[in-house]
Amino acid sequence: GSASSEVMRKFKCVNLSTKRFNIQNLVSYERQQIPINAIMFITARGIKICVSPDQKWVQTAIKTIDEKRNAK
Repeated sequence: GSASSEVMRKFKCVNLSTKRFNIQNLVSYERQQIPINAIMFITARGIKICVSPDQKWVQTAIKTIDEKRNAK
């Protein structure tokens, strides 16, 4: 059968949070285009948060995370 497609059960954003999150709590992110265009932030506690990439604070958070990654 085609079980191989079922193996990778990755978390997908299907709805977006409109809440603004504390950037300090966000440790990484993933960009997603399917099924919706979103940024998935992952917090220090491993919680996944889906947000719209168009929000100003989201852009700031991405920049902050990138800077932290590059500083190591």
